[in-house]
Amino acid sequence: MSPWASRRKSIYLGGIVIMLSAIAFAIFWKYWYHVPTCFDNLKNGDESGIDCGGSCTLICSGDVIKPIIRWDPRLFEVSPGLWSALIYIENSNINIDAIYMPYKLTIYDEKNNILEERKSATILPKNKTVGVFEGSIEIKDNIRPRRAVFEIGENIVWQKNNKKGEDIDITHSPLLRLDSIPRVEANVKNNSTEEIKNIELVIAIFDGNDNAIAASRTFVESLKKNEETDIFFTWPKPFELGSKTCESPSNVMLLLDRSGSMASLGSNPPEPLTTAKAAANSFVMQLSPKDKIGVVSFATKAKDPIDLNLTSDLNFATEAVEGISIEEGSIQYTNIFEALHSGWQELVSARAEENSSNIIILLTDGIANNPKNPTGRTEEEDIKYAESVAMKEATDAKAGGVIIYTIGLGNEINEPFLKTLVSEKDNYFFAPSAQNLKTIYDNISSDICQEIPARIEISYKIFGTSI
Repeated sequence: MSPWASRRKSIYLGGIVIMLSAIAFAIFWKYWYHVPTCFDNLKNGDESGIDCGGSCTLICSGDVIKPIIRWDPRLFEVSPGLWSALIYIENSNINIDAIYMPYKLTIYDEKNNILEERKSATILPKNKTVGVFEGSIEIKDNIRPRRAVFEIGENIVWQKNNKKGEDIDITHSPLLRLDSIPRVEANVKNNSTEEIKNIELVIAIFDGNDNAIAASRTFVESLKKNEETDIFFTWPKPFELGSKTCESPSNVMLLLDRSGSMASLGSNPPEPLTTAKAAANSFVMQLSPKDKIGVVSFATKAKDPIDLNLTSDLNFATEAVEGISIEEGSIQYTNIFEALHSGWQELVSARAEENSSNIIILLTDGIANNPKNPTGRTEEEDIKYAESVAMKEATDAKAGGVIIYTIGLGNEINEPFLKTLVSEKDNYFFAPSAQNLKTIYDNISSDICQEIPARIEISYKIFGTSI
């Protein structure tokens, strides 16, 4: 065969091979080849996992910070047998949303028996802490749940979100109608340039010690740009506001008259002393955990050492008050000067908290007539002297920042004198009988403790479309 013939044969064969390869590639491309996508259930292209990472909008679970459960679930009794639960979850990823987060809430009784189990899912907006609320939890047979456990599921779906956050303003009223049907009124405004749909709002009420005491949830279906709407959160019955917390704690000295006249209405038990002590103890138990209380009883002289140095142990204080008895002896006098002096000295001692208000509350049913006037010859001169030294002691104490209240019990008192001792005119109280004392002590308690109002926190999530 000539060289040309051999060469021509090779060209023909090569052409046939190229043509068959092209046909095979075309058939493969048409029927078998698929361009890599973020939804083909394969790890391909620049993906770092199956349909996640790289240029995909979905983020692989290994590339995110896991959600943080901020505290254990809080349970709230809405009505008998009906409960709700609140959990706070943080998504600390800056530009990544959890668009699907499954979870399970399990509620147990005191014997660790499961009372209720809830499985659901929510979303977690980027770089936010939001409330997850479960309502209408029915617990039968009057069983009270002991604890709850919140578990986050494994199959969280994460998605990039480089958009600017939604511009939503939420304002709200204080807690209203506390004694009947508690209520919070709020306003939600969309300040963004687009309509926002499916907004879930969760409210939490915290007491002065920042303990969650109530929660609820509501929804706004849609808000057009620059649109606003009013929403309401209500509860069917009053709830406990937790322990009392004052804006400023106090050092309080109770000064209680134990002269013989405090048994003028009866000696077994001594009255009005017994009723006065009960009223004083009701005041003691209204103090907040950060307050301190001390006790000084007085008659001819103030008790020495005093009945109780400043302490934060309210049980010690009630025991000290309960231990006060009528001074034994012949003639009984009323030494208000020494009572004020002892109370003031305790307030400037190392036991007093520096950043607390200093309070004296003086109760007496008699006229100041001791100490005696060294040069006096009559009872009138002794009273005038005893009142003058007491007034000077009160003036000096008030100049040192002490706030003084006085309570005059019964008709054997010098009301104008007791009014001169107080820091403000409204700090004097007249009690016609010992039965009025509890109300008076309640008023003083409210006056010296400006309670920290309940803190209200409203978080929101935007679902866009329902899960």
